Amino acid sequence: MDLDFKKASQSFDSLPYQERLKSVLELVKSTLSIVGKDADIIKPWVRMAIYHTFMVSFFFGGLLFWQFSQYGYGILSFFLGFILFLYKHFYNNKQEMRMSWIVYETLIGNDPSFKESVAVDKKLKSQRRKIAWIDIAMAFVNKGKFAGGGIVKMLMRLFVSGMEEVWDLANHYMIPSVAVDKMDLSLAFKEMKKLKDRIPESLVGVFGIDFLGKIVRQVTIPTYIGLFLISAALGYFGTDFLPTSSIDVNGQPVMFSWLPIILALWLGKLFNNIFERTVTAVKVTYFTVFYTKITHPDRIREDMREELTDYLKLKGVNEVDNLEEQDVEPATTP
Repeated sequence: MDLDFKKASQSFDSLPYQERLKSVLELVKSTLSIVGKDADIIKPWVRMAIYHTFMVSFFFGGLLFWQFSQYGYGILSFFLGFILFLYKHFYNNKQEMRMSWIVYETLIGNDPSFKESVAVDKKLKSQRRKIAWIDIAMAFVNKGKFAGGGIVKMLMRLFVSGMEEVWDLANHYMIPSVAVDKMDLSLAFKEMKKLKDRIPESLVGVFGIDFLGKIVRQVTIPTYIGLFLISAALGYFGTDFLPTSSIDVNGQPVMFSWLPIILALWLGKLFNNIFERTVTAVKVTYFTVFYTKITHPDRIREDMREELTDYLKLKGVNEVDNLEEQDVEPATTP
């Protein structure tokens, strides 16, 4: 029985943290079986991970230089981190587009290389940059979501939350439409509106499920809390062997080292960024498979068709399988 995808998405969002994390790990495992068909699929993710490692490390490196009174190096490190931060949306979209193309070529039986994906991506840079600018605009909107107060604040939260969910879904359906069919962005938007009507009945149930939901935040917040508690203890009790400074506590000077805090925040932010890029890579793979299955099912190599159908239906992801057993109304196509 197909699921009503709105109810299924809400049910999945309500899962406990441990169950949702388990589901994501199961989905990553299933994705690796697709990735395993061609090692080049993982290369864009590797580049994104390296890029974000440098970006985060430059920023926190600036804090470390500042801690040791190396102000010139600190400013330089901050500046390099800031430049990488400004460019990150463009870089991420570049690698996601390349990944999507490699996944598609693998699905249809070709043996694509990362070098070929770079050449294809260069021809799509105009569309890719437009997507990046929309990402940046959404990031600015997101930063301002808590502005205001009372009813205005509540309405802004609802409005921005809705925009984020719609754009996240649209973004991951548009990337393969550009990478696979070289569509202009305006055409991709129009075609996306018609996409649901073309979905096979067996897959309607999972269309629109935000199966990863807010997993990045749910995973990284406990990590930050754990690292902060450990580093705060080290900062307080490790003053005999760490660089220290005096802080005022209720009028009394207390010696404390900020070094463990800085290192803990660096590790936490680095984990957050790389985990987020991993989740994004899973989404790019999943939605590229979905797009190909809907728009070009005849091109998919025969030996992968059944496997891909199970993958798209999230078979093996226990929490999604369990949703099918719940009392959820069948999905209908408008």
